[in-house]
Amino acid sequence: MRICFIIPDGVGIRNYLYSDVIHHLQESGHEVVLWHSLEKDMIELAEKRFGSKFEQFIFEHQPDNSLIQLLRESARYARLTLNSKLKNNPTIMTNWIGGIGSIKNKALMRLAEIVGGNIKTYKETAKLEKRNFKLIRKTKNFKDAIAKLKEINPDLLFCTHQRVFSVTTTMEAAKSLGIPTAMAIFSWDNLPKGRLPFRADNYFVWSNYMKQELLGYYPEISESQISVTGTPQFDFYFKKELILDKNSFATKYGLDPSKDWVCFSGCDTVTSPNDPLYLKNVASSLKGQDQIQLIFRPVPVETIDRFKTVLDQYDNIKLFMPLWKRGNHWSSFFPLFEDIQVLVNLAYHCKVVVNIGSTMALDFTAFGNVGLYLNFDHANTSPDWSVDMVYKFEHFKSMGDLKAVGWINSPDQILPMVKKAISEPKVVSPDNKKWFNKIVQPHPEKLSSLRVAEALTEMIKKPN
Repeated sequence: MRICFIIPDGVGIRNYLYSDVIHHLQESGHEVVLWHSLEKDMIELAEKRFGSKFEQFIFEHQPDNSLIQLLRESARYARLTLNSKLKNNPTIMTNWIGGIGSIKNKALMRLAEIVGGNIKTYKETAKLEKRNFKLIRKTKNFKDAIAKLKEINPDLLFCTHQRVFSVTTTMEAAKSLGIPTAMAIFSWDNLPKGRLPFRADNYFVWSNYMKQELLGYYPEISESQISVTGTPQFDFYFKKELILDKNSFATKYGLDPSKDWVCFSGCDTVTSPNDPLYLKNVASSLKGQDQIQLIFRPVPVETIDRFKTVLDQYDNIKLFMPLWKRGNHWSSFFPLFEDIQVLVNLAYHCKVVVNIGSTMALDFTAFGNVGLYLNFDHANTSPDWSVDMVYKFEHFKSMGDLKAVGWINSPDQILPMVKKAISEPKVVSPDNKKWFNKIVQPHPEKLSSLRVAEALTEMIKKPN
């Protein structure tokens, strides 16, 4: 059978072109083609990694007309409002950015708030979305998508990222042609944010926990449409061949193998606007600690310009720049495979990772290492941002009563907490593996790549 992967942005490279998903599908006799909006060198690197050429088609992101945008954003605002009430969590509304840019866009988003604010139930929201899908089917973009699908001629369409709204037309076109569709939920924090602009026949989620989230936020989706496949991004942590011994890794990247390594993993400007100050706190606290080496890994999708002053001031920071290729937009940024290898080894060899609420805590927990969350503000914190708000985000409720990470509640706690995490990891975060298993739901004997491939194969077997 012919399976078409829609890859609307660069993260699909890591999860689906560097992992073994395509390999498993080909082993099962399927043909895989790529429909993507990526730059040429991205695919070439993936082909080099994969050892074969891909049949490719260019996916063009087409803008929607104003009415379709209005209905889409109105439905999203409604879902955010409903999700906020459902979970009794007002931080969910911080995912609504509102109007930015042109006067026209500001007016459209303000109108979306009015329309969406008058919607009182998930059933009404789904009805509005269905109305929008019908409008999409009357557009030129829809006709173009029909023509492209007939050219590609897939037996199944699989989208690697659920939040890119320009994919909606393509998914509706596939449905109209009777082509089965599937999508993967990209991140553990995506579902409360109302970032599901299109619908598919099947949804691939990380865990049973995420499955219940999807059913709660989108009650119109049935349980039979959801497959718990895990996510291939964590498969690499179960591949022993990627791990170098500490001495070899230290020699290759200029580290001291005799020291305990602590990683500060950077966040983007929106998530942590004061990240340079937090890095300064950590570097200052660990300065002079001869047995500790501090490694700084910035977020891949931003420059390190805002950290330069701190890096110049503290020579005890070892900078590890992510090995990513940068495109014209963040969605076209993507990692080299070497970056995955580096991250696996950092997660394996660093005993501690420190940050502001980053997913990296899960990455390092894959090897039983400790995540420490910084839990204090700085004096110049924006009135629109605080650590208190960050840690009230809905995805952190997944911890429940689990002691999954350690908490650093003031700058003077950094050194003692880091030392304790190194010497007594089970005391600091005794439940980190329970949290990891709850969110990621790994099966080392059957990695996510295989589970995704099996789920796609099973879909093809079902009658339309």
